[in-house]
Amino acid sequence: MNFFQVGEFVRFFSAAVTKYQLHSLFVFELACAVLEDKRRYYAFSDVELMRQKMLASEVVLNVTDFGIGQSTRPKKRSVRSMARLAGSSKEQGRMLFRMANHLGPKKMLELGTSVGIGAMYLSSAVRDAEFISLEGSPEVAHVARLNLEWLGLDKQASVREGPFEQQLLPALQTLQQLDLVFFDGNHRPEPTLGYFEACLAYSHEKTAFVFDDMHGSAGMAEAWEQLKDHPRVTLTIDFFELSMAFIDPDFREKQHIKIVPARWKPWRFF
Repeated sequence: MNFFQVGEFVRFFSAAVTKYQLHSLFVFELACAVLEDKRRYYAFSDVELMRQKMLASEVVLNVTDFGIGQSTRPKKRSVRSMARLAGSSKEQGRMLFRMANHLGPKKMLELGTSVGIGAMYLSSAVRDAEFISLEGSPEVAHVARLNLEWLGLDKQASVREGPFEQQLLPALQTLQQLDLVFFDGNHRPEPTLGYFEACLAYSHEKTAFVFDDMHGSAGMAEAWEQLKDHPRVTLTIDFFELSMAFIDPDFREKQHIKIVPARWKPWRFF
């Protein structure tokens, strides 16, 4: 963590509740599934085996990063470094898996495939779901496809390469409806908010919008506050590692909830 993230976490933790303070059954069950479920699934070992293979790889890629707001000139990056730094962590991957496993989406979209770690966790959780992941860099997309194919997930999960501005609308038109969207490919405020707006047109009352890195910088933290204030957003659930937004009208008044595992605050049982 950098200094900003440390400060964000301190503020988050001081305001967070545990499952014992939750009054909504929907939020309680989701929090229990994401934070409290300690079951190990076969998929966890499968995905982490692929991570270990990448960490041992000597392959170097030409990586074009469209999500940093700077030059898109390709840079040399090893598969090893991308598996270590750019992909979803083991903890985040398991959270994504449990989240999808609990919600049971049929149509999923990911913005930002990287080497496919998050995509493998998500598509492993709901094997009958249609899943599209978008990745800007062709060589990185190729690695992600190989990983999905190795795990037998390529029949339901596909990786489309190219800038999001070119690939997002076709992906939305293919899926027609979004049950779960994972935003993990552009860690800048304005594009993140823009992609959220684009996805709203293909969402429904129960769509889950999942965001990575909303506490990673001052700009992203401000974007998260703007999302919370969005007129269609009725519920946000913040796990710090991942943040979720819903437009469910069943929540008639806006609710913004920060949640940590019960073991982190053992004194909060009531």
